[in-house]
Amino acid sequence: MGPIGSGTLAIDSHNSPGVTVGSVEGDGEILLGSNNLTVGTNNLSTTFSGLIEDGPSGKVAGSLTKVGTGTFTLSNASLTDTYTGGTTVSGGTLIVNNRNYSATGTGPVQVTAGTLGGKGKISGAVTVGTGSGTGAFLAPAAGTTVQATLTIRSALTFDTDATYTCTLRAKQNRARTDQVIANGVTINSGAMIALSGETMGVLTQGMVLTLISNTSANPISGTFSNLPDGSIVTINGNNFQANYEGGDGNDLTLTATN
Repeated sequence: MGPIGSGTLAIDSHNSPGVTVGSVEGDGEILLGSNNLTVGTNNLSTTFSGLIEDGPSGKVAGSLTKVGTGTFTLSNASLTDTYTGGTTVSGGTLIVNNRNYSATGTGPVQVTAGTLGGKGKISGAVTVGTGSGTGAFLAPAAGTTVQATLTIRSALTFDTDATYTCTLRAKQNRARTDQVIANGVTINSGAMIALSGETMGVLTQGMVLTLISNTSANPISGTFSNLPDGSIVTINGNNFQANYEGGDGNDLTLTATN
């Protein structure tokens, strides 16, 4: 199925477990009922800015699955997505670029493979990786050169096969970095962080970059395997010290030590 424009894609009365389509785009409405909609089999990159909900039938727990190699962007800026059954990323990239509410409904988000990124907001708990998969990525910038902040209102878990891909751009005493805001953070042993970016000249000693802002009162549980607490990492000739008790006491920060 191709673009749905401003129309309605209703699978709420379809037989379970759901429907698989090549791609959807536009600003219409998707009614899931209790079914799962699988998107991305044609490997195209599309943007959907409409409303996804369980539907008027009274059924609950509709869900969304992203497959294929393309990028699916959810950019609803003004309406709340009300599907409740969760979101799975098992291929390609899912970008959330909404300004309000939650691009992925109220349920949990599981990245089993592929990438989750964007500068939007997610209500449910997010788990990156499966513990035994081929690898899953959380990358706010999602392969672009524009740093982004992804907001998760619930907990964030990096499983052992997860990678947090974080980019930065800095010069002298100014810096911009990817950031994830989450209400509780768990980093399981084996999870990795991939740091890259552009630095111009020697950065001001003591400048702090916040990579993960943990809004929970609890500390971050665990550390990335390649970035122990207190370790020094060099990016483009500038040295940074990692601190999992940074910011207001429980954030992941890098401090320039040049």
